[in-house]
Parts: sequence; structure tokens; C-alpha cells
Amino acid sequence: MGSDGLYWFHHSLAYAMLEGAATVLEVPRQDLNVTVRAATGAGHEIVLYDAVPGGAGLVARLQEPDIFREVLSVAHGRVDQCRGCEPDASCYGCLRHYGNQFAHPRLQRGPVAAFLSEALAAW
Repeated sequence: MGSDGLYWFHHSLAYAMLEGAATVLEVPRQDLNVTVRAATGAGHEIVLYDAVPGGAGLVARLQEPDIFREVLSVAHGRVDQCRGCEPDASCYGCLRHYGNQFAHPRLQRGPVAAFLSEALAAW
């Protein structure tokens, strides 16, 4: 996977985690947001943050290992069990939402499902 592919993989993973976090924390997805930025070296960082003015401390709850694992598990279920699209694509049932329209053509649920499956198995 080239650097462009890795960049969009991280976006796909970020949106899966965003949906997982909103579900686990029982908040509207609009209360959280996510971005992908270039990190030192050749990698990328996924930054999940509170989207409410002044912050609500929602993201701080993800520091608890049990909660973070549940976020990954819910994110995995969302991309692994989606039947609205093929693994090399995405839909509003798995990764797409109004706010990420710029990325729709490049979001892919299959690689994220495989990655999260491996990460959860290694946990």
C-alpha cells in the first residue's frame, strides 16, 4: 500500500473509530470529530476530539483500556458486518456521513475490518 493508500486507510480507520466511540460513549456522532494528520516520519496520526464548544471530556474516557477496546470492537463490527457495500468501498451504513463527503470515493471498509480483527485478536 503506497503512502496515498495508507493516508486513506487511516481516514477509513478514523471514521470507523469515530462511529465506534459515539456508540460506546452513547453520544451523538456530532459530539465527536476526527482528523488524520501527517506524523513525524512517514506515518499518520488519528486525532479524535470533542466537537462540542469547550469540550465535554468525552475523548478522555477513551483512555480506559476496557472502553477503548469496546470502541475498537464496535468499530470492527460496523465495518465487518456491513452489507450495504463491497469491502473495497464504503456506504452510509459503515463509514460515510455528511461531514466526510470529500473522502467517500476513497473510504474502504475491508482493510479496516482486517486490521481491527488482527488488533483485537492481539489484544
